[in-house]
Amino acid sequence: MFYLNLQHNIKKEHRSLNAFYYLTRTAHFKNQKDDEDIELRQYGNMPKWAENNPKLFWKSADQFEISRGRTSSVLTIALPKELMREHRIELVQALIQSYVGQYQFPYTAVIHNHPSEITGEEQPHLHLMYSERTLSDDIERLPEQFFKQYRPKNPTQGGAQKLTADALGFGKKQVKLFREKAEEIINLSLEKYAPTKKVMVYGVEVEVKNQVSCLSNQEFNQKFGTRLQDVPQIPRWKLYSADPIIQLEVEAQKETIKRIRQDNFNQMYNKDYEITISKMNVLQQKNKSDFNFDR
Repeated sequence: MFYLNLQHNIKKEHRSLNAFYYLTRTAHFKNQKDDEDIELRQYGNMPKWAENNPKLFWKSADQFEISRGRTSSVLTIALPKELMREHRIELVQALIQSYVGQYQFPYTAVIHNHPSEITGEEQPHLHLMYSERTLSDDIERLPEQFFKQYRPKNPTQGGAQKLTADALGFGKKQVKLFREKAEEIINLSLEKYAPTKKVMVYGVEVEVKNQVSCLSNQEFNQKFGTRLQDVPQIPRWKLYSADPIIQLEVEAQKETIKRIRQDNFNQMYNKDYEITISKMNVLQQKNKSDFNFDR
């Protein structure tokens, strides 16, 4: 299981521009996190008037998009911390191509990496903000026209075409299909660069196959007979609250989250644990036999 979330911004004052600032950690979000590493900032598929100025594109989306129109979509995907930085960037290029590149969607992509508020471990993740207005027809449109209603019978007079989830045949299954594609691409990268990882199971270090699953905990339980639990989320306002009473509550919630995660690990990797224990017992018996023989 891995985190993937898709949100949409609608035409509202500065909403997509603010999202751009937040993702790129610029303007009023410049000092958002002191302990954060920005591993990648990238943009692409911009119309000529925004070729070297992605900020202008998102500002124009807020300004010229049709009433109640969607100005941007933001896809957030957790990335494997076991990958080296350059391999994560390579993985992200494959994700970008799958979700926006093949449709020639204008986009801004950023990799954030900062310590987890719960465990302190690295928490790399991709933010991919894109417009559903494709540049695939190669028609040059100024900002005032680009975000207008598309005219299929006279495309040079209308805005750039929107390839929505329905237009692409995804419909209401869009997030499910996005998760399945992310699983495929991430696991290919892990197989190539980090095929195994070490985890603690019942207090024993166990080496396991490194892979992610697009299944929910409920779906995983139904398929494999486990009893994985959903991990509760701590609201951001609580995490950063200065109230000592609230912080006591937060610390208790953190311990609960750690316990649930460990219980889930124990169930997911129980077979690997049993194999490891069996090998350890065989080795102990061998060492014992060798010791008796030497005597």
